[in-house]
Amino acid sequence: MNAQERLLRTDLTTLSDSDRGRQLLQLSLRGIQRGDRAVTAGCWADQGIAGCLFQHAYWQGVEEGVFADAGRPGDWIGSFVGSGDYGTVIRAIAAFDLLAKAGYADVKTRRLLPDRVDVRTDEWRVAVEALLVETLAGAAPAAAEEVVVTA
Repeated sequence: MNAQERLLRTDLTTLSDSDRGRQLLQLSLRGIQRGDRAVTAGCWADQGIAGCLFQHAYWQGVEEGVFADAGRPGDWIGSFVGSGDYGTVIRAIAAFDLLAKAGYADVKTRRLLPDRVDVRTDEWRVAVEALLVETLAGAAPAAAEEVVVTA
């Protein structure tokens, strides 16, 4: 596991430890698994045909009626997860971007223009789904933590 993946796993685990953060990750996973749109990296969006992890959460949340389709997707994140997890979401977006560019993209260096980065979307989708499933499987919902077993 490289540094980018370790950072990302830490942020995803932090999000999964709160009810709203966990719900956000679940929305992301369901949206990605629907397969209607490709998964991009970081906060990239491709004209509504692809989006990052949290863009998928937005699309899925609108589909399920969790929130209204109003404004930019970024506007609802802070109000949905709260100020405590907002910074974690932003860090996770940056970590996703770094991981995708480091391990799931073809980079073409150009002399005068910025490098062209093409994410291998099929491979990236599988990796993102696996990260989400592992994170959500490893984190118990808050209600489950209150169960006390006595002998």
